[in-house]
Amino acid sequence: MSYEKRLSSLISKGYFPKELPPVFSTASFGECISNILDEWQTKKIFTNIPSGKVPGKKKKKRNSYGYRVESADLEIISMPKRVYERRNIHITHPIPQALLSYELSKNWKTVQKWLSRQTFSMDEIRISDNYYRSIKGINFSAHSAKKAYIESASDWLVKTDISRFYPTIYTHSITWAAYGKEKVKRNINLYTGSLADRIDSLTRACNRNQTIGIPIGPESSRVISEIISSRIDELFKARISNIPTQGVDRLQDDWFVGTRSLENAETILSSVTSIYREFGLDINGHKTSIDRIIANSGTSWISEIGAFLSHKSGPIRGGRLKELLSICLRLQTENPNDRVINYALSIIESQRFGYRDVEYLESFLLKSAVISPISMDRICRIFVNLKNDTGKISKKTIYDRFKILAERNLENGNLYEVIWLIYTLRGLKNTFEL
Repeated sequence: MSYEKRLSSLISKGYFPKELPPVFSTASFGECISNILDEWQTKKIFTNIPSGKVPGKKKKKRNSYGYRVESADLEIISMPKRVYERRNIHITHPIPQALLSYELSKNWKTVQKWLSRQTFSMDEIRISDNYYRSIKGINFSAHSAKKAYIESASDWLVKTDISRFYPTIYTHSITWAAYGKEKVKRNINLYTGSLADRIDSLTRACNRNQTIGIPIGPESSRVISEIISSRIDELFKARISNIPTQGVDRLQDDWFVGTRSLENAETILSSVTSIYREFGLDINGHKTSIDRIIANSGTSWISEIGAFLSHKSGPIRGGRLKELLSICLRLQTENPNDRVINYALSIIESQRFGYRDVEYLESFLLKSAVISPISMDRICRIFVNLKNDTGKISKKTIYDRFKILAERNLENGNLYEVIWLIYTLRGLKNTFEL
């Protein structure tokens, strides 16, 4: 794949956050990005600047340069995460984002070399036109299978992740991850203008020139985070040399490690913690634990839903549908921090319904829009599919409820919900004004 195609893919399918509706598209921008960059350079919207000289040498460093480009604001979209907890996703300014994508695409072989240090994650960072996004998505089912294996082969489990991973990444640590922290700190001038340094500066330019945090949304940030994570993999493997690869599952910053003794578990957690701290990152104490594996005597909400569905095969319709929806609403109330509604919607999304089921589904979807705003994308798709499949949709009821929700969320700055609510009404062919 040529770098031009990689660049076009990163811009066309990896610019906007994946959480936004499909009407948010940069396809035409990606198709013309090479010509646009040439035009920007001609008009001096950005300029290349030479780096300094290698200390003790007369010649300038090879392939070392920087950019003169103004840092830019980014658009912040607040979206729900858990109960009373939200996170921000970002739309970055096109100039620094395009330049960052260019550097990653043009120098992909070097980036791949940095990523090759990856040891404990099964998610390959690959750019291709064959994926829905520009980069291959996370294989969650494979991670689940590996975690199940680790549990079966271990006596103790170590679980941890990083507190606010993307928002707390120190951008200068990109260079540390690429070339080695101690080497860079010993002679920082040697790495000024290097590829990693350019990635650092352009990442900052995307984010108001801040050194703490990288944008959440563009696929370029996933590449950057994995460059850092791959180096951490390497350092962890060096410190815990006897740990088998199949005994560790890392999903981005989420660690799941199996071992045979409490002593080993404590050593593993201590090593993970100290390595991340070397990169200016801290583990999330609320999501960190060392647990002895024992049989699970309780029944989870997933098991309860599964038991209901396995009781009778065939389509979920009529009274069976009504009962399932009632069970899911109860389980969501009993498990407020879990995504019960979202799980139920994933089941519903795979079904086909007749007009007799619409009343039950409408009521459930309208309740879900309030209870589980993180599921708004699925709610949208199901509403639109119901309209297309049955033609029986209470457009006025939906309009009245969604208008109230949109106004309320707009007042609270919850743009994610507003975007999806309006998108749903657009899909239902409702005229909408705020």
